[in-house]
Amino acid sequence: MMIPTLAIFIVLFFVLHKMQEVNREILIKNLSSIIAAYNVENSLLTLKELRANYILDGERKWLDEFEKEVGGFNFWYNKAFEVSNSEDEKDILSDMSIEFSYYLSAHREIMALFNKGQRKQAINILLTKSMGHYNAIYSGCEQLISTNRNVILESESNLKNYAIKSLYISYGIISGFVLMGVILVYLISRSIIEPIREMEQESDKVMPLVTGKREMDSLKERFEIMVNTLKENQQRLILSERRAAIGEIAAGISHELNNPIGVICGFTEFLLKKKEITEADREFIKDIDNEAQRCKKLLRQLLDFAKTPEPVFVETDIKELINDLLRSFRTEKFSNVLIKTDFPQWPLTVMADPVQMRQVLFNVIMNACEAMNFSGNINISINSNDNYLEIKIADSGTGISDSIKNKIFTPFFSTKTKGVGLGLSVCLDIVEKHHGRIAVEDGSNGGSVFIISIPEGK
Repeated sequence: MMIPTLAIFIVLFFVLHKMQEVNREILIKNLSSIIAAYNVENSLLTLKELRANYILDGERKWLDEFEKEVGGFNFWYNKAFEVSNSEDEKDILSDMSIEFSYYLSAHREIMALFNKGQRKQAINILLTKSMGHYNAIYSGCEQLISTNRNVILESESNLKNYAIKSLYISYGIISGFVLMGVILVYLISRSIIEPIREMEQESDKVMPLVTGKREMDSLKERFEIMVNTLKENQQRLILSERRAAIGEIAAGISHELNNPIGVICGFTEFLLKKKEITEADREFIKDIDNEAQRCKKLLRQLLDFAKTPEPVFVETDIKELINDLLRSFRTEKFSNVLIKTDFPQWPLTVMADPVQMRQVLFNVIMNACEAMNFSGNINISINSNDNYLEIKIADSGTGISDSIKNKIFTPFFSTKTKGVGLGLSVCLDIVEKHHGRIAVEDGSNGGSVFIISIPEGK
């Protein structure tokens, strides 16, 4: 009985492993298409910016840079065509190529009018014909990105469904062999009981389990623990690979966009220093500068997510760290937020990176304030539980619905109108690098409770 059982499990494990490999290949292939599409889109944005710079100050260098960037656009367009995964994608890319030729034709027409001094006619063509072709190309890029993202999500869903079916099959196999064991136990009881006891002894060497159940029930419980552990590790691996892939894309996008945004900020600063501009124009330029600064902040968040450093562990007094952090919340902005603490009298020292832990606590407390619209109560308590130091941060907000509770730590998931949804993802990454856990529960009186667990000891 043991031989066919092990053979079936080995086959199931092998097939599941192959499914994971296939899923990973699909992920890498479609990510290549997404990256290429992002770079085509980025080149298009750069072309738009360079032309705008030329229209603003009339310097020839912007047109030279524009011509160079056309080559960059063509490079990434060819790359996107090379890694395309379907005929539909190639059709989209072909339409984009036609629109880009129209876009360049409109550009030359605009430049000719601009150089003749016919600025109004040039801007009219820019806002109508040129923007129409630009929007068509941009829409094609977004369509490519969306198509490949949907393929990745569908592949992950199929893998998850197959894992669930495999789990059910495993349970069915176990149940069948248990039933057979009950029938045969009267005839060959020793040949069944002794191997089971040997399996228990071997499993105790790996994971001791104290149970008062009978042999078969004990074996089933051990197997369920093994399956659940494998399932958790599989989900953790999928999340880790997804986080790494998104981090790579985020780093590339941040690197490419920082320079053009820096140029925008530089020009707005330059324009604001001019005395001859009107007050209305000054306000308009300030709006541009504010939005550019907001983009720079979002890019910094992307880089933080992509390049979270390894923690530098030092002895850290959690009480002192939190008390010092709370000084940041004693400003007019938080005047309607009442923060209460409940800490033990004795020192609470752990090995942690104080800078990173401060970032985690700040993000969670700030989220609590935003959930309450900066008006309500926040209770922070610390206690020891099973060799872990638990920090609980409870707010009096509206709480988190069950439908999104399991998504809040997913990169780029956010219910806010601003931000990119990386705050809690970064928190999860930092806490896991501290060998800890972070979870959220419903509060007893409404609101939410975030629980951050860090291993005790030095």
